[in-house]
Amino acid sequence: MTKQLCRGGLLRWIVQLLRTLLLRIMSYFRGEPQTNYACHSLQIVPKFVPIPRVKGLPLVGTLYDLIAAGGAPQLHKYVDARHRQYGAIFRERLGGTQDAVFVSSANLMRSVFLQEGQYPQHPLPDAWTFYNKRHACQRGLFFMEGAEWLHNRRILNRLLLNGNLNWMDVHIESCTRQLVDRWQAQTEQADRDGKHYELPDLEQQLYRWSIEVLCGIMFGSSVLTCPKMQSSLNEFTQIVHKVFEHSSRLMNFPPKLAQLLRLRIWSDFESNVGEVLQQGEAIIELCIKSQLEQPQSEQEEALYHKLQAAAVPIEMIRRIFVDLVIAAGDTTAFSSQWALYALSLDQLLQRRIAQERAADQSKLLHGLIKETLRLYPVAPFIGRYLPQDVQIGGHYIEKDTLVLISLYTSGRDPSHFHQPLRVLPERWFLGNTEHQVHQTHGSLPFAIGQRSCIGRRVALKQLHSLLGKCATQFKMQCLNQKPVDCILRMVTVPDQTLRLALRLTSKTIETAPV
Repeated sequence: MTKQLCRGGLLRWIVQLLRTLLLRIMSYFRGEPQTNYACHSLQIVPKFVPIPRVKGLPLVGTLYDLIAAGGAPQLHKYVDARHRQYGAIFRERLGGTQDAVFVSSANLMRSVFLQEGQYPQHPLPDAWTFYNKRHACQRGLFFMEGAEWLHNRRILNRLLLNGNLNWMDVHIESCTRQLVDRWQAQTEQADRDGKHYELPDLEQQLYRWSIEVLCGIMFGSSVLTCPKMQSSLNEFTQIVHKVFEHSSRLMNFPPKLAQLLRLRIWSDFESNVGEVLQQGEAIIELCIKSQLEQPQSEQEEALYHKLQAAAVPIEMIRRIFVDLVIAAGDTTAFSSQWALYALSLDQLLQRRIAQERAADQSKLLHGLIKETLRLYPVAPFIGRYLPQDVQIGGHYIEKDTLVLISLYTSGRDPSHFHQPLRVLPERWFLGNTEHQVHQTHGSLPFAIGQRSCIGRRVALKQLHSLLGKCATQFKMQCLNQKPVDCILRMVTVPDQTLRLALRLTSKTIETAPV
């Protein structure tokens, strides 16, 4: 009996010894530091590099930390500070029951989009999803999922992203020319009085311009000449302007609870969204009526006719149009504001772009647009729910995890861009070596992959048209006494009213009517 116990103990000791040796051999070939394991306490070598986790409280996570840092308006800077503390990837629970994974390196960002699956899922604002469910609203592409989304997305890809889109230039140029001509007339009047012209209500003017461009692309520029349409657009611009402001107030408060408690933040949002959807429907009905009354020979090439040709039902066209207007009104308007702000700070760049445009070139202009979207991404975070367990950059991430791409941080990362806080359009020139772009995927303002921004080419055409005309016709100056910073109001907006002064260029003065 004693001999059997000795043999058993010896056998167990040999097995433990072999396991220890095996682990040491594995750690050696994996390039990991060797550890002196006790025979009675064998450890398992981890398969993946653990993701740093920010410690928080039960239920609320680190929500109080965010509130102390300034709340939702400062979320981009709060996350930026976390990246500096924890690195390019970390986990944090900002309230709720599930961690979110934040990534900011170009390689990790690209990997996330490669893993998004056939039907990419993105996070939707709780206030909007609760409203849609409460009022049984069928919404456009942004809110669609699964096969319905993929079917309509493929149609819109053909019409708005792929191929020759020169047909929409006439509508963009027409709306932009009207806006800039109004600015020029006011600047000429101020110039005669020996003054500059300060653009009033710039945010609202750009909202209106952006919405008019989309209406023109959708139904043709001629629909905008109708007095009733102008009145409807005035009203729509006023109310859609407030949607994101009301939405942002609900970022720190659960919408269901706000509705249950009958709080004003919910009632204001609910009322405003109802008005926006109703007015959007009224505008599209006016446009459709105008199309029916117009002889076919006089109809302009427009998205509405292309969607009809693709056999898209009229109800789906309505849904797509209303959501495009709501989304583009905000995003394009603020991108334009940031670009005008960046241009107004650099008189030399204005002159160089004007000279470039006179030579029918666009390299500097394209570079300025890229720099604006890099430093001031309208969406500072792009999110994806992962459809399966994945390995990204040696890290294991579970299925259904929300991964948020930190565009604000990545666009200002010196490992991605040389002198990242400077506006240097030349960094995007091919062959440039002075101001290098170390990682082109460090700036992805429109995302990549199947669910990238459907309005990317429209937005870039709008920015190109507006900035080119402004640089050619005006000398711009920023009148803000304090540096303009960005805050988050669902999208990235200036933290103060942007004050831009215009004066005519010498060329504009020479060609101005007497």
